[in-house]
Amino acid sequence: MAKHCRYDGTLVTIGPDGWPIEADPDAPDLDTVPGWRPVVSGVRHIGGTADQPPADTTIEALCGRPLTAPRRRRREQPAVFDCHACWHVWLGFD
Repeated sequence: MAKHCRYDGTLVTIGPDGWPIEADPDAPDLDTVPGWRPVVSGVRHIGGTADQPPADTTIEALCGRPLTAPRRRRREQPAVFDCHACWHVWLGFD
């Protein structure tokens, strides 16, 4: 997937099929974001890396929250919400 800026200034994500995925800034949809998307306390963040980092490595999510990779693979936590701050950084808003 790639991001593309249209002539009118709107940001569009191009999906794997080559067609644009319309991104609504008010409704986060992190399923369209490639890479590591960890779930912490029911909130899914954008990890800022393509793959999960090595165990006990602390990185910063796009929203600024520090995330530590677990030592072993745990049961997947359900994502209740997508992080609005990570979504806005991904879309390029300040």
